[in-house]
Amino acid sequence: MTPTFVISTGRCGSTLVSRMLRAHDEVLSLSELLSTVRSRGYLDGAPDGAEFWRMLSEPEPAMDVMVAAGLRVSELIYPYGKGRFDPARGVPALCHMTLPMLTDDPDALHDELAAEVPGWPARPIADQYRTLFAHLARRFERPVVVERSGGSLGMLPKLWAEFPEARFVYLTRDGADSALSMSSHPGFRQMLLGREAAGIAGVASPEQLGETQFQLLPAELGRLLTTPEELPRLMRRDIPLTAFGALWSAMVSDGAQELLRLPTGAWTMLSYEALVADAPAELARLAEFLGVPAAPGWLAEAARLVDPNRRASSSRLDPQLLAALRRSCAPGTAADERLAEAAGVTLRPAAV
Repeated sequence: MTPTFVISTGRCGSTLVSRMLRAHDEVLSLSELLSTVRSRGYLDGAPDGAEFWRMLSEPEPAMDVMVAAGLRVSELIYPYGKGRFDPARGVPALCHMTLPMLTDDPDALHDELAAEVPGWPARPIADQYRTLFAHLARRFERPVVVERSGGSLGMLPKLWAEFPEARFVYLTRDGADSALSMSSHPGFRQMLLGREAAGIAGVASPEQLGETQFQLLPAELGRLLTTPEELPRLMRRDIPLTAFGALWSAMVSDGAQELLRLPTGAWTMLSYEALVADAPAELARLAEFLGVPAAPGWLAEAARLVDPNRRASSSRLDPQLLAALRRSCAPGTAADERLAEAAGVTLRPAAV
């Protein structure tokens, strides 16, 4: 089984793509599976089934706090208040985003997997994912597996190393619009905070922050990074919008270098703007890449999911702020243009 990964900076319409693919009767649309376990060594080691299941199912305090504090984002689609699990006691991580995209009864699917996965033998973790992909593909009779996690562009080198058979769909969106959306998302505020902390501690990335490095940080910054209950305060923190533009730009620029290393045919590119402008045409192109039929019924159903009011949201900003934001996004915009030329696609239709 050859998985396809939809990679992106996040806040670029990737949840919409998951929902569109969910409507296709041959596609198993796995939403946010890798982001669920990103902080838990998502591609490290050779766990047995019990360890792998703990990675997938142990509650993630930050997500539970987000829900309990009313900081809900579009990715969190578990039926809170109706399902069996309560954020106050901990929702299994897999139930927040991944399982509800597959079924209207995520609790039952959780229980099925809890009875199956812990019994699997130890093997490289990429093989555990392959086995999970195959199991769910059989369970839902959908042979084509597409995993999509927001903010996954930085995962590309490791994904390619662990899944050399995989193919990739790079989804992008206008940088100013993405940055504006990032600014109101708890996860991206934490990401920006992590980069700030890494700079203060003198390490290359937040992943290198250890106990020694945390001792170098201002106390407030350390609390914001390590205490999920501080998320509401982080959302009130004044962070310049241009900082999110620079974050988006850095993610795209770094990701472009990795994408251009992939073999021809191993990746393609979509833009949110092109998808909004002509969903049937872009989805037909995506279906061809995935090797599934572009049935008229699916194209029509998926196109109805598009909300045209969500495009060009940054155009409503103060003109001076927008100009500054676009300057902060400029390197990433140039990288996107290089990728579009390499992929032979239209990046942003003039009409959008």
